[in-house]
This record gives sequence, C-alpha cells and structure tokens, in this order.
Amino acid sequence: MSMNALPEHLPTTGNSAFTGLVCPECSGNLVVRAEQRLITLACRVGHLYGLSELLAAKESQLETVLWRAVFSFEELMALLSDLNQKGLTEKFGAEGFRARADLAREQSIRLRALIESDRPLVEQPRRAGGAP
Repeated sequence: MSMNALPEHLPTTGNSAFTGLVCPECSGNLVVRAEQRLITLACRVGHLYGLSELLAAKESQLETVLWRAVFSFEELMALLSDLNQKGLTEKFGAEGFRARADLAREQSIRLRALIESDRPLVEQPRRAGGAP
C-alpha cells in the first residue's frame, strides 16, 4: 500500500496544497505552504507545524497510540483473569478465557517490544512509567 503524504509538486511561494496527512492534534486535513525554502503545514483549526515539529508530533502520536494498545491488552488480560478467578466464565467457557488472556498477554509483550525497538527520527522526552 502506497500513499503520498505530500503533493507531487510543492506549492509555490504564497500558495498552499492539500496533503495526505492529518493534524496530530485534531485529525483535520493538513495543507502545506511554501515561503521560499520554509515549509509549513497547517490544519483548518489553526495548528501550525514546521517539518521538525510535525515529525516530532507524528512520532509522539504513534507512541501514544501504541501505549494505549498495550494498556488495553493488559486491562483485558486483568479483567479476564479476575472473571476466571471469580468463577464468572460459565457463559464463555473457562478455556476460552484462559486462551484469550494468554493471547492478550502475548500481544502486550509484542507491542512493548515494538515500542522499545522503535527509533524515531525525532526523539521525544519520556515521562515516568515509560509512556509518552
């Protein structure tokens, strides 16, 4: 699958063109503007990015989404484990609960490994606890 993030031809000075990108803050379409060699991207709301800022924001957004997925798998694993311990699995079957909890744990571990092995172009400071 291939997509173009930037238009085939960057706009000339003073003009703008739609991109294939969305704003990391509001998910609105981004337009690219060129003023001499300075490239900026903006959404309808008014969020404005230089190239470095956009890369940093996209990297941060990606890491945030991945951490949310990790935490969602861990929460699902905890819920399934608690329901199993409390004997509330009869509707779904205890074996299915154990298998789903094991799969959630494996997926959580894989995502954590993916996050740890990722090397963003623009590094973001990490918060306490590992999450962005």
